[in-house]
Amino acid sequence: MKLDTFAITVYRQPEVADACLALQETMELDVPILLYCAWFGCFYGEMKDTVLNQAIEISNTYANNVVKPLRHTRRWMKDTARSSGGLLTTENLLSWQTLREQIKAVEISSELLWLKALESITEQHLFTQQADFKSENVVANMHRYCQTLRSNRELRDSEVMLLLSRIADSCVPAHKA
Repeated sequence: MKLDTFAITVYRQPEVADACLALQETMELDVPILLYCAWFGCFYGEMKDTVLNQAIEISNTYANNVVKPLRHTRRWMKDTARSSGGLLTTENLLSWQTLREQIKAVEISSELLWLKALESITEQHLFTQQADFKSENVVANMHRYCQTLRSNRELRDSEVMLLLSRIADSCVPAHKA
């Protein structure tokens, strides 16, 4: 299964979006890397540090220059829409909402492009797919990524593991597809 298809399938499972966004907000991790770690664990097993480091390296520049500015703009527009002042008026509300939705669509498209770049790492290394699904590989890969962000961590490890387990449990239907 392609990474983008996997990511969409898993992200749409109950509680996964909330778990991913909680980790993103509290630990400042990148959801595409987290889902890449899950996909890798689901189909290729435990990820080596060299692969994770390559994924982070590829992602940092792209995330900081493309995805995060789009996300920041979209959120700023949402917050401004709730405030009483600013650029938003009754007359331009529909245009404001339309523009925000367009920015959201571009943000999602940019994350899908990011996933394709991450998948190419796996293709470069010519890993062999594993037939058996092992939840512990999915959790281990995502946890390893979370550990690289320890300095920013605001969640207890038990809370992180609970969120990662929710995501891993949602990978089972995607693996069977």
